[in-house]
Amino acid sequence: MQSALFLIVFALTTLAAASPSVAGPAAQSQKLPPVSYVCPMAGDEDVIEDAPGLCRKCRMQLEPIRLDAAWTCPVHAAVMKDAPGKCPIDRRELVQVTVAVSWTCPGTTVDVLTPGSCVNGAPMVKKFTARAHGNHNPQHGGLFFMAPDNWHHLEGTYPRAGVFRLYLYDDYTKPLPRDQVRKTTARLVLKEVFDPATRTAKEEFAVPLVPAQNGRYLEARVGKMSFPARMTAKIKFQPAAPEHRFDFAFAEYSTVPVMPRTTGNAAVPAPAPAPEAGNTAGTPAPRNAVSTAASTAAVAAPSGGASSIGIDPGLVPLPVPDSVPEILAQLEQRTEQVRRFIDQGAFASVYVPAFQAKDLGLALDERTKDLEADGRRTVDPAIKRLVRSAWLLDAFGDLGNREHITEAFAQFVAAVKDVQAAFAVKK
Repeated sequence: MQSALFLIVFALTTLAAASPSVAGPAAQSQKLPPVSYVCPMAGDEDVIEDAPGLCRKCRMQLEPIRLDAAWTCPVHAAVMKDAPGKCPIDRRELVQVTVAVSWTCPGTTVDVLTPGSCVNGAPMVKKFTARAHGNHNPQHGGLFFMAPDNWHHLEGTYPRAGVFRLYLYDDYTKPLPRDQVRKTTARLVLKEVFDPATRTAKEEFAVPLVPAQNGRYLEARVGKMSFPARMTAKIKFQPAAPEHRFDFAFAEYSTVPVMPRTTGNAAVPAPAPAPEAGNTAGTPAPRNAVSTAASTAAVAAPSGGASSIGIDPGLVPLPVPDSVPEILAQLEQRTEQVRRFIDQGAFASVYVPAFQAKDLGLALDERTKDLEADGRRTVDPAIKRLVRSAWLLDAFGDLGNREHITEAFAQFVAAVKDVQAAFAVKK
């Protein structure tokens, strides 16, 4: 009842301020994203609830918002489209990002959550607003991570033999100003040994990451490495800031799509760089990447070709089998897919099979009533641990720390085994 009252008050307040006619035919003909409630405090953008209230972090009042997917240029964020296609500036494929969607009337301050008509009778215009952490797409063909400070983002690239580059971004994936890049201190660890007594890694060989002459990135010379090329960046974004660890594993050299050559009025695609001999391994596509071919090769999308239109595969509902044995078989498959992605260092793709395993676990939760009492006592907490560890895999996949994601996977595997054991009793 309080939720309904809040929405009514919000709607009336917005209408009074904006004065357009809303909830007309335009709204009725569109399937709108649901209203979510987000924290307005910078750094707390990850707080997203389905009901109004106070932010669980800072206790500020949550604000209503509609979250949706949009398409933008990899390096020209001013371009925003509602469908995939080519960037009008550099002709690269648009990438999918998370945005806030609202409707406005040109030349006014109107900004409402429901489309309708303006005072002059014209239909309201759809408006996309960028969200912090809404874009985790690499801009230079590398591996993209978010820092634990929930603000900095970074992309590591291996453009050619002997060279590692690190690009630094803010929370909107905009390149850091050069003065902030130069304040960053970092090194690239190429060899370390784990000490089981202290549970720490001892560095045996590391090289400094230094600002490039153009100030756009940090760079290190690493010598020739075989694939998969594994290296760890340890970074302090400010002199007094804590040091963060990011683990990279490159299955091939990082490449950036080349802008097509033009001949007259026709665009001619430039030839792609030839892969190095013997290097045919691909890296799974990162979250929000337009091309999901690599990740969907291992994680089959439901029929309908969702990946062909650029839908984030982790957001596609997984068809759940009817029988418990089939669900358990799929759960085993998803577990192996998570393991394979971690082994490959494709941390940004781990969330896809992890979330699908979560959905399978929740489907099994609906079938626990047929178990004996001992089975229910085992499986209920196991499913909760499975769901929680899936979220941890997602979070640590974004952060790029191999140690943390490996620990989360150990919890995930243990939960899966307990679930399997509980339903095996039933059989």
